[in-house]
Amino acid sequence: MNDNSHADVSKDAKRAALLKFQQLSEIAAQQDLDDSQIAQFNKANRFDTNFDVVMGSQYIEVGPRKVALRVEITAEHLQPWGITHGGLLAALAESAGSVASYLAAGAEPAVMGTSNHTDFLRPSVKGDVIVSTATPEHLGRSTHLWRIEHKNEATGKLVALTQLKTAVVPNLKPKR
Repeated sequence: MNDNSHADVSKDAKRAALLKFQQLSEIAAQQDLDDSQIAQFNKANRFDTNFDVVMGSQYIEVGPRKVALRVEITAEHLQPWGITHGGLLAALAESAGSVASYLAAGAEPAVMGTSNHTDFLRPSVKGDVIVSTATPEHLGRSTHLWRIEHKNEATGKLVALTQLKTAVVPNLKPKR
């Protein structure tokens, strides 16, 4: 196989993954995905490098009014004092809230974060598993407001709380 054939296969595989992600998003805009569909959603989302891949997060609930993801805290997620870097929690909120907003908007228009306010309530450390769950506070035609709770999976305690505002942008497709 020459280099061009490999590139074509890669482009075709990427296109297929994006199509699968879109198909599952359209289902999730109407109803909660089941475990098998969530596994396919994660696989399609992880086909190409994106920030979810960099963070090591996995979606565990995907539906029209709730999206949750989880991440195990690793050494790469820590600040110099050995606790989870706050930027990770803000980024988890951005991922969960943006996917939730995309689904709430019908999985057609693009959405983008316009404001991310995260309050850090207690530390987490290497080995902890954080579950970030996005639920809507307001779903308008052009803006959405999401509440994202970041909880320690083992203790159930709230680690951080995010308020994320997104803009719904018609006629703009996500680029991947």
